[in-house]
Amino acid sequence: MIVQFIVILLILFLGFEFSRRKFPDKDSNRKKYIQIISFILILQSGLRNVAVGADTYAYYESFEELKRISWSGIYDSILDYYKFGIGKDVGFIVFEKIVQYFTGEYQLFLMLIAVLFFTALGNFIYKNTTRLYDAIIAFVIYSVLFYAFFSITGHRQTIATAVTLYSFELIKKKKLIAFVIMILIASTIHKSALLFLPFYFIAQISNAKYFYRIVLLLFPVIMINRNAISTYFKVLGGYEEYGINEQAGTFMFTAMFLLISLVALLRTKSILKFNPNARYYYNAFAVALLFLPLTWVNPSAMRVVQYFSIFMLLFIPEIIHSFSTVSIKIKRDITIFTIIILIVLFIKSNWNGAQYAFFWQEMSLPDNY
Repeated sequence: MIVQFIVILLILFLGFEFSRRKFPDKDSNRKKYIQIISFILILQSGLRNVAVGADTYAYYESFEELKRISWSGIYDSILDYYKFGIGKDVGFIVFEKIVQYFTGEYQLFLMLIAVLFFTALGNFIYKNTTRLYDAIIAFVIYSVLFYAFFSITGHRQTIATAVTLYSFELIKKKKLIAFVIMILIASTIHKSALLFLPFYFIAQISNAKYFYRIVLLLFPVIMINRNAISTYFKVLGGYEEYGINEQAGTFMFTAMFLLISLVALLRTKSILKFNPNARYYYNAFAVALLFLPLTWVNPSAMRVVQYFSIFMLLFIPEIIHSFSTVSIKIKRDITIFTIIILIVLFIKSNWNGAQYAFFWQEMSLPDNY
C-alpha cells in the first residue's frame, strides 16, 4: 500500500509542478508529464516481486515450465487448439517463447509486459486529452481502480488490453480491416478481446446519448436476468470454466459506475459541446453497463468490463470539465473533491490489501500457494 500511495502522490505532485512550468506549448507540457508518469508505472509493475499479485507466481511457474518445451511442441499445441479446442490463448505461449529466445529471465518478461501496456496507456491518454489536469485525473483513477489488475496481476489480458487501447485510434479513423486484424491478434493472447470487436460499430453511433439512455433504462432488466444472460458470454469471453458464484457482487464499483453514468447523463449537452469525441466514451460506458450485471454472477466478468470501463480515465475528466460552463470555481472544487474521494477509496480498499515488494526484497507467497 505504501509504494502505491507514494506513486499516487507523485502523480499529483508532478502534475502540480508541470502545471506551474512554462513549456513552448501546453501540449509539450502534457506530453512530458504523461511520459514521466508512464515510466514510473512501468518501473512499479516491472520491478515487482513474483509474490506480488494474485497470478504473478503462477505465471512465473508456467514461464519456467515453457523453457522445457520445444518449438515443435508449441506447434503441436497450436494445432491441438485450432483443431480440437484443447488449451487456450496459444498466442501468449508463442509470445513467451519468442521472449525466451532473447532472455530466460522472468523479471525482464514482467518488464516487457509493463512497457507494452503503459506505452499503450500513455498513448491512449495523450491522444484523447487536451488538458494537463485531464491526464492527472486519468492517472489517479488508474492507480486507484485499475492498478490491482493491470499493474500487478494480469499478464495475458494486460497485453490484450494494450492492443485494444491502440486499436481505439483505428476506430476513430474508421480503419476497419486494421482494427479487426489487431483484435484477432489480441484474441490469441486472451480470447476475451473478441468482445471488443463489436465496439467498432457501436462507437460509430452518432446519437450516443440515445443509445446511452436506452442502455441505462435496460440496466435493471439485465440485472434481474443476469444469470441467464451470463451463459451466452462465458465461452466467447474465455471464462467457460467459471460458474455462478453466489458470493459475487461488486457493490462499490457498481454504485460508483452508476453514479458516474447518471452524472454524465445530466451533463450530456455540455460534455458533447466541449468534445464531440466524447460520444465514444458514452458508447463505451453503455457497453460496460451491459456487462456490469454479469460481475454479480461471477467476479471474473469484471475482466470483460475492463475493456470498456477503462474509458473512465477519459470520461470523468470530461464530466468535470463540463462544469466550467457553470463556474470555474465549481469545476475546481469538483476536481479536488473527486481526487479526495479517489484517495479515500484507495485507502479503504487497500488498508489490509495486497502488499508490494520489489524483486530484490524478500516476500512470502500468499497462503493460497
